[in-house]
Amino acid sequence: MRLVYNRWLAEQLPAWEREGIVTADGARRLRERYAVEQRAGLAQLIVGAVGALLVGTGLVALLASNWDDFPRWVRLCLAFGPLAAAQLASWWVLGKDRAAEPWQREAAALLQALAAGAALALVSQIYHLPGSWTELVFWWCVVALPLAWVFRSHAVAIAYLVGITVWAIAQAENRVSPFSEAAATDLRFWQPLLLAGILPLWPGAELDQRPPPASRLVLAIAGLVGLLAVAAQVAFRPYDQHSAFFWLVMLTTVVVMLFPLTWDGVAEPLARKPHVPLGGFTLMGMALVATYEDPARTLVEGVGPALKLGWCWVLLAAAAAFAVLAFRQGRIAVLAVASLALVPVVAYPLAPADAGGWPVAIAYSLVLLATAVTLIGLEFLGRQGAARIGATLITLLVILRMLDADVSLLVKGITFIVIGCCFLAFNVVISRHRAAAPGGSPA
Repeated sequence: MRLVYNRWLAEQLPAWEREGIVTADGARRLRERYAVEQRAGLAQLIVGAVGALLVGTGLVALLASNWDDFPRWVRLCLAFGPLAAAQLASWWVLGKDRAAEPWQREAAALLQALAAGAALALVSQIYHLPGSWTELVFWWCVVALPLAWVFRSHAVAIAYLVGITVWAIAQAENRVSPFSEAAATDLRFWQPLLLAGILPLWPGAELDQRPPPASRLVLAIAGLVGLLAVAAQVAFRPYDQHSAFFWLVMLTTVVVMLFPLTWDGVAEPLARKPHVPLGGFTLMGMALVATYEDPARTLVEGVGPALKLGWCWVLLAAAAAFAVLAFRQGRIAVLAVASLALVPVVAYPLAPADAGGWPVAIAYSLVLLATAVTLIGLEFLGRQGAARIGATLITLLVILRMLDADVSLLVKGITFIVIGCCFLAFNVVISRHRAAAPGGSPA
């Protein structure tokens, strides 16, 4: 039985016992046979993280108050002393194995990660080692990653993701900014490698131990922002490929949105797989902007330069592979949204250079309308679609066109009132439909 069903069974057993469906002994045997690994809830994660942060901050404040008066050997002892103490605490927690509480694992892992980062910073300061703060962040992330694995710590994993995202943004800024003198690391290799270092931990070796929703959101944001930093670094190189950036952003959001899920993950509600709405909303937002002439023209003009970049072909290959898997899993709604990224590449060979952006803008309006109808239709066909998102998309399209229309303010006001009433009525209809026909197949 998969872990998600084990958790469901564990949640149902107390009610079954009260109702007399199973005996206390039968419930105990079921819990033993279909055991669920203890995992840290949000409250336990916060308790462990806050406790470790308070201890770490207190130690830093105590040391900083007299730092200049200490000789070098004392400074070295103070740099490595907290790390040694954190090692002892970690050894004690790991020695308890499964008996250790989740908050104890979180606190020990985060305390050791903070102590390691402090030791790196202090040694650099004591010996005046050359380098930038970005290098310190990078090596701290390298040191922290094994702790996330050994302790299965969500707090350290989140800190690691934040660290590599900040590092990636700094590297992209070093490459983009003409005023930066710092050398920039090639993110095309390092950022995917750093993300790959944490991905097997989430969902886990058996691909069914998915993290809590809050951790998934951090993972999705870190993945998207980090890959967008790669796109910026690739597009804003010394040679001018600026126009390629916007289509690379679209391809990046498609890769994030279509990232493969297990069958259990596909069946979960949209709120529990945040990379899907995160990538989808970003893509739909860019498509709505592209319904105007100038953004549409800029987007299409960037296809040619983007196709000359090797990173673009990496994104295309990943998007194609993920799309095939999504199709086999029946994720039609996600594929419908992902198709928005195909409009520029289809329009690129068809739109003349002097035609302006209106043909592409109109095409985007039509494709957005078709996508919205698909999202709504899937819901009423018994599939797990996104009817409210589709209705919102249609509403936004009508509002944007009305803002451009050369009509009186009175007509626009009446139109907005009608649109609002229709939107509210649709929400009532879809709520009743879901209540009458719950479930559905994966989206």
